Amino acid sequence: KFYQVLAQDILYKNPMRNCIFLDNHDLDRFYSVYGEDIQKYKMEVNLLLTMRGIPQLYYGTEILMKNFKNPTDAEVRRDFPGGWKEDAVNKFTAAGRTDKDNEIWNLVHALANFRKTSSALTTGKLMQYTPVDGVYTYFRYDQKQTVMIVMNTAKTEKTINVNDYAERATGFSKVTNVITGETSELRNFSLGSYQSVVLELKN
Repeated sequence: KFYQVLAQDILYKNPMRNCIFLDNHDLDRFYSVYGEDIQKYKMEVNLLLTMRGIPQLYYGTEILMKNFKNPTDAEVRRDFPGGWKEDAVNKFTAAGRTDKDNEIWNLVHALANFRKTSSALTTGKLMQYTPVDGVYTYFRYDQKQTVMIVMNTAKTEKTINVNDYAERATGFSKVTNVITGETSELRNFSLGSYQSVVLELKN
């Protein structure tokens, strides 16, 4: 569905100005919608912060705030935990967050800060490839930088063949995982079910 929607970007005068979001104060919390599946959640956070357009991040997304609009919208507009001495939990600090909270907080922190200085993600072009067997891949790129995003939406592990993306990957020999900071050779790799990676391609 992402592929089909993005294929219609020609309808917009400038799709880079589209505001994109996973949820907001009028919608069910995304974490709840996806059954509190943290792997799927991480995949969509990666998509939000690397996709063309202007990402809108609703408060609490970075700490797995949840709930449906039932019985009222107030359920998805609860106060952020912490900030006042009366609060029993303070999720403004790592110590006040759970391990899962910190996993998502660290993901958002790493990717949002990378985006701030990434010309490819902020103003670069988008090239997407037709999804094959549950694997969806797209690139954000300009003359200075190339970023490759791969998502495996299948229920089984998949092998990612970099030769399938030669149009954008040719000329590069290394990749840096934007989240972990690890650099390795550009080569085929495996990606587990509902996992995704954000890779900066380098010479």
